[in-house]
Amino acid sequence: MKRLFAVFAMCVLVLCGCAKNGDVNLDKVSKNLNTYTMNLIYNDDHTLNGSQTLRYTNNSDTNLKTICFHLYPKAFTKGAVNKPVSSTNETKAYPNGPSYGDIDIISASINGERTEFNLSGLDNNILTVGLLEELEPCDKVTISLEYKVYVPNINHRFGYGDNAVNMANFYPVVAVIEDGEFVLDPYNSNGDPFYSECSNYDVTLTIPTSYKVASTGVQTNSTTLEDNTTYTINAKAVRDFAFVMSEKFEVASEQVEDTTVLYYYYDDEDYKSNLQAGVDALNTFNRLFGKYPYSTLSVVKTNFVHGGMEYPNMVYISDVVEGADYTNVIIHEIAHQWWYGVVGSNAFRFPWLDEGLTEYSCVLFYQENPDYNVDPVELVKNTNNSFVTFVDLYTDVLGKVDTSMNRSLDEYNTEPEYVYMTYVKGMLLFDNIAEVVGRDKLISTLKTYYAENMFTNVTPEILVSALEKVTGRELVSYINTWLEGKCVIVTMD
Repeated sequence: MKRLFAVFAMCVLVLCGCAKNGDVNLDKVSKNLNTYTMNLIYNDDHTLNGSQTLRYTNNSDTNLKTICFHLYPKAFTKGAVNKPVSSTNETKAYPNGPSYGDIDIISASINGERTEFNLSGLDNNILTVGLLEELEPCDKVTISLEYKVYVPNINHRFGYGDNAVNMANFYPVVAVIEDGEFVLDPYNSNGDPFYSECSNYDVTLTIPTSYKVASTGVQTNSTTLEDNTTYTINAKAVRDFAFVMSEKFEVASEQVEDTTVLYYYYDDEDYKSNLQAGVDALNTFNRLFGKYPYSTLSVVKTNFVHGGMEYPNMVYISDVVEGADYTNVIIHEIAHQWWYGVVGSNAFRFPWLDEGLTEYSCVLFYQENPDYNVDPVELVKNTNNSFVTFVDLYTDVLGKVDTSMNRSLDEYNTEPEYVYMTYVKGMLLFDNIAEVVGRDKLISTLKTYYAENMFTNVTPEILVSALEKVTGRELVSYINTWLEGKCVIVTMD
């Protein structure tokens, strides 16, 4: 996610199904993944009726008695402990006043037979479904859920605004298993508190005909009956499923190799330039990191409290962003298609890993595309000096500031602290790595990192291992000085 923030007034894989030419056989990759089959009906009263079947494989080495799901809409309920936005962003997020959302689980079934379920967590945000018998490693089970979603009036990932309806993180998402346990980190207003594995999605989506819809995956068919249109959407080997719909959307598109880039927009006289930014970003990152493996990529203008947000095959761009910032958000969010979308990680526990690399990917973009008139040297210099100013100001006010990066989202004291340690310092870390090992060696590392970890989840250790493998240098201690807050960053002239 791209956060727009004030910089204070003074300065401010295993390579599955991959052919020798680098193309990816998604059909082959998808055979080893869980599959969600969803029937979704969006209603005029901003509710959604969902029927969902998950074909689930126990890929752990532990016998499972239950399956756990995240219920992210619970963060939007009245009285939620883990709220979706910080207090400083509430007015911007809720321009029409407070509004609340929710998800009600109506029933759960295992292989067609009703089963018990319960809710837990501070905000009842974890759904636990009981299995009828233990699920052994490599065995499969079919879990069916019926639910109703209540969509709040909020400019957020999940919510409706004056211009569009954003539907992300709205359905029960099966939790990742690590060391025999489900990872159940809570929602957090900082960053992107999500962690998931690549899965397949077969979705039937019914919405009022007055809306156009952008989504993860490929819209393979649509039929209209009276006032509703039903879309058939298929997505293979993606980390999540989301859609945005609006009665105001216009659509422009351009082909980039095997990918159709679409721009969904409203009130945009510069739509051709913004579509081109998406095209240029895709072309650049294809060349630098490795080929984008999907056939669609949608850039979607929408009402959103932050600058932008990434989802598989689709990125949000906030309609409050303008000019060069709008372009930069497009580039940043498209870089996330590599660093989050294809190569995943636990964004709750290692937020710098994808955000820092994504910010540095923007530096690489401007190095490769001088026509955008952004001097990458000045960009890094200004970022560096902004970080120094932030640390100085926080030190003056608080007496000290924690500059460590190896923290989970809930360990950051404020939103600015989170932003500066993940985005800002994250960019500086990767730029410094480029200085130490050489830009070409770093890009070669990122190609290897991408190719070897497609459709999997990684940790910082895997990235460092790739760096050491390509460069032939021991870099753990050096990188740890950054992560632990021991390196000293000074003003650049």
